[in-house]
Amino acid sequence: MTRASDPTDADVRADGRFLMPTRITPWVRWMAVASLLANSLLILTGGLVRLTGSGLGCPTWPRCTDESWTNTAEMGLHGVIEFGNRLLTFVLALVAVLTFLAVLRLGHRHWDLMLIALVLGLAIPLQAVVGGVVVHTGLNPWLVGIHYLISSAMIALSAVLVNRTRRRSLPAVRDAERPGQALSQRSLIRALVVTVGVLTALILYLGTLVTGTGPHSGDDSSARHAFDAYLITRAHAVPVYLIVVTVVVGLVLARRRRWPVPVASALHVMLAVLVLQALIGYYQYFNGLPIVAVALHLVGSAALVWAAARTVEKGFALTRTPDVVVRAAPDQPVAEAPARG
Repeated sequence: MTRASDPTDADVRADGRFLMPTRITPWVRWMAVASLLANSLLILTGGLVRLTGSGLGCPTWPRCTDESWTNTAEMGLHGVIEFGNRLLTFVLALVAVLTFLAVLRLGHRHWDLMLIALVLGLAIPLQAVVGGVVVHTGLNPWLVGIHYLISSAMIALSAVLVNRTRRRSLPAVRDAERPGQALSQRSLIRALVVTVGVLTALILYLGTLVTGTGPHSGDDSSARHAFDAYLITRAHAVPVYLIVVTVVVGLVLARRRRWPVPVASALHVMLAVLVLQALIGYYQYFNGLPIVAVALHLVGSAALVWAAARTVEKGFALTRTPDVVVRAAPDQPVAEAPARG
């Protein structure tokens, strides 16, 4: 069903502003996806800095050296990798600005989209400052972990932005993810997806401790956590086991109690990502932490954040009480107008 407020091709053309539309257009959706990809790429490039021992390739900040803003030939490959990672910040900033402009004129109807875009933009200078502190403290593993967790939070916000722009502008998605579904199951669904979110956060945090304890600390001279590598790795595995059990239980409940299809689909994606991550994790653990495997595990962590954020967001959106309920005649079905969630 198409409502009077739905965007049409004619509306988009008449709007006349490609970068700052008044409705959620394909441009808005693409910028949300660009934010998700750019923030995920930052995790990969930051991981490559650590894996190649290039953490101090640029030994100071904000300059690369005391005399130069860029890396020099004498710094070799480490300088190239570290400076390249710093340059990605400008790409991320450009994407953030374009994303904010894309939703700026939507604020009167979709204020939450504008707020998410604003937070994503403000997080970039925060990340730059944290990165500078990391360099000046000789790659302190606690601060490196914070650097990674901020990036993970940005991926989660970007995933929410992607979901909401799609649900509010694509009729098929809006119909499938209309609010008010399975209201009798709301408490259970929300409890399950919150558990998924909390366990994901715990997995990521413990993962930073594992990395900070292991050999890939970013530079041969940088400090490492004093944890026992075996014990901290085991601790990291515990919430992984718990989240797998949680997702499997969720899938069983979704089938038996007929939960909304998008929630079940999100749980299926979550399980697939978890299984893939577990396989990579076990491979790298039993094969001496090869760089390629660790890099794939980092990419998988970004996918895990996306899958978890998507699961939580869908679980809450579909179990919201509709804003408006239109009552039909007694012999007609009840038509619920979707909320803006």
